[in-house]
Formats: sequence, structure tokens, C-alpha cells
Amino acid sequence: MPRAPMTPPSSLRVTRVIHACVLIELGDAAVLTDPYFMSHWWMRMREPIALRPDQLPRLTAVLGGHGVFDHWRPQSMGAYPHKDTTPAWVATPGMVRAARAAGFADAEVVDWGTRRALTDAVTLDVVVGQRTMGMRTNSYALRGPGASVFVGTEAHAHQPLADYRAARGPVDVAVLPIDGSRFLGRPLVMDPAQAVAGAQALGASTLIPIHYGMVAVPFVLRTPGTLDALQAAAEGSGVRVVVLVPGQPWRRH
Repeated sequence: MPRAPMTPPSSLRVTRVIHACVLIELGDAAVLTDPYFMSHWWMRMREPIALRPDQLPRLTAVLGGHGVFDHWRPQSMGAYPHKDTTPAWVATPGMVRAARAAGFADAEVVDWGTRRALTDAVTLDVVVGQRTMGMRTNSYALRGPGASVFVGTEAHAHQPLADYRAARGPVDVAVLPIDGSRFLGRPLVMDPAQAVAGAQALGASTLIPIHYGMVAVPFVLRTPGTLDALQAAAEGSGVRVVVLVPGQPWRRH
């Protein structure tokens, strides 16, 4: 299978790989969030992994939102041929160590409030996430020619989203979790209604849901949020929900 081509300048393309792993191509930049290319017997997904690492375009950066097992598996990118020159920007020192062990020599923690130039035309903002069970999470926003996208792979709180909009302006597209995961009763990510409210807080007209493919673990992990509940929550909100089949690119020109 041929590699996915880069999108032309001034366009946005989003491809959901699985769970919180998303390929975002904006103008002349391409980033991958929370790489997950290797299934595991106890972390079961309801969907197949849509791409292989060797089918990815050359990435401008790999972005790590959360360091837990279902998000951060850089070792699964063994077949990606550009690890030595692709930076990995992440939320915690443990994620840096895992990235370097997987061959990403240029790995570093990026703090909340950091701004980076991905290319001459596309910038990256590191947005406040949360602290979950002692681990910090990052959200990210990309702004380029004619389009902007926010991705919060482990987003839960609304205030950081509203604060980001107040500081930097609205975004066009929000990529947010919707399954309302609860670990031992503790909420981890947004549920459907919270995701719609999160998109509204960002000023986004389009919401792409992620983080809803994981199978619950009895007595340990609940994942109650569904796509049907998301569609119901979005009705009359002014937010358009775009559900992506894994591997299916969505374009905004």
C-alpha cells in the first residue's frame, strides 16, 4: 500500500488511526499523536489499527499527550523510517525515555504554554492538560494557513480550553475524547456532553471524536460514552460532529 501523500498548502486533513492516535496534516506539516500500532491482549480495541508506521508520511513531529499504555507506545513505530530525525514532543520525562529507547533521538518534554514553529507556515501551541494520578497530560493546537485544529487526547477539564481561546482565539476543528473513561471510578476524559461543551469553549464548528474504541475492563475501567450519545448531545449545539472510520481521511479546505 502506498504511503499517504502530504496535503497541499492551506488545507487540513485528519486521519484517525485508532483510539487517541491521529494523523494531522496541516499545510506543509504532518504530526502524529499518541502512537499506537501494536495491539495487546489485555488492552483490547473494538476497531482495527488503520495504518502501519511505514505508511505514514514523513512526520514533522510526534506529539505525546499522555504516557499511559493505551496512548504512548513509541516502540510500536519500529517500521517508521525517520525516527532519527523526527522530534517527539511529550508531556513527561518517562515518555521521553520511552521515545529515546524506541529510536527517537530528539525527544523532549514540552511545557504548557510553549509555542513551536513546525514549519515556516504552521505553529504548534502546547496547551494546559491536567494531572491524572500524578501524571501530566498535554493538549496541542496547530495553526496554519487557513485552518486551525485543537487536539486533546486525554482532555477532561473545560477551563484550559476556554483559557486557550481567550488567549489565542478560536479554532476551526476540535479533536476530543468522548468515552468518559473512568479508572476505579475516577473520571479521566470527557464524556459526549463534555466534548460538545469543550468544542463550544474552543469556538470550534467541527468536532472529531476520538478515544472511544477501547473495551472496558470489568471493575477497573469503564468506558460509557458512545457515538449515539455524542450525536444526541450535539443536536442544536451548533457543533458539527464528524465521525471518522479508522484510516478514512477527512479534509477541510
